[in-house]
Amino acid sequence: MNLFIIGAGFTKAVFPDAPLNGDLIERLASVFPDSKSSILRERYNTKDVEIALTRLDVELSSLLNSQGGSDDELKKLRQHIDGELASYLTSFCASEDLIVNSPWMSCFIDKVFSSGDVIVSLNYDCALEGALDCRGRWTPNGGYGPYLDNPLVSEGDVEKSPVTVLKIHGSVNFIIAPYADKPAAKAVGYILDEPFFPHSAKNTHFGYGAGTGKTYLIAPSYIKVPTVEISYLMLEALKASTDAKNLIIIGSALRPEDAFLTLLITNFLHQHGWRDRKIIIIDPAAQAISERLNLYCGVNVSDQIVPIAGCLEDSLAHLQEAIKLRKTKCCAIELRKDRK
Repeated sequence: MNLFIIGAGFTKAVFPDAPLNGDLIERLASVFPDSKSSILRERYNTKDVEIALTRLDVELSSLLNSQGGSDDELKKLRQHIDGELASYLTSFCASEDLIVNSPWMSCFIDKVFSSGDVIVSLNYDCALEGALDCRGRWTPNGGYGPYLDNPLVSEGDVEKSPVTVLKIHGSVNFIIAPYADKPAAKAVGYILDEPFFPHSAKNTHFGYGAGTGKTYLIAPSYIKVPTVEISYLMLEALKASTDAKNLIIIGSALRPEDAFLTLLITNFLHQHGWRDRKIIIIDPAAQAISERLNLYCGVNVSDQIVPIAGCLEDSLAHLQEAIKLRKTKCCAIELRKDRK
């Protein structure tokens, strides 16, 4: 089984016009006539949405701790930005036509992923799982892990998802809504809709929760407070990092500020037989990321890291070879054990 960490670099490869964090505030301002992103930019004097939202979260937290309350205008600003993000990113969806017109994408889905693989997705859009769905690699039966479901989907009618996608930052198709019998408590589920899932949800719209439900994203900020469902997804990711043979990182800079990703990598290498494990990194800055990881670990793990410097669409052959070599090595190790 392979564990993947897939970040914004994947969406950028599929949709070259997709903005990264440094461009997101300006993009929201250009898309929505009533956007509040300019207020965010001017208040904190930055174009980086993650830095701006972190400072906003700190300000809200400081007001809550010092005054026992918070500024309603700041809360509304935060909610408005969350809503803009959700509305904008909904448009980044996979489709049969998109895959046909991107041969590298069908190659990536068909030849890189195997049944049982687990993907930790850092993206809010559904482009990845939509593409997996188009190629028969994802279904709503367990596709988002064992703890996130849609009560309108009958497991008996749907095959088990070959690949699991754990979206630990939420998603544009995640909804947080009150329980039917406990209005004060809320739960996170997902919408199964054809624009997101062209194959599994063809001619279908399965909503989730009460009419008061809202899109659930953990917007880009260094302060992340997950619901219990998202915490369960993180536990599933940690379990996968214990069992995986390869950890494949695509389109993520693995910033030190993201403590959970650091924990995931630490756990991956903190296992018996860790010297036989591989971390494969695909990114234009793959060499710098691998050097930073090697420095973090305190011991030399350069033999365990395979940096592939380049864009995903140009690096598939190298990725397939790295995975193949790893499988061959595993077979050789097992053969030696049998002979003993």
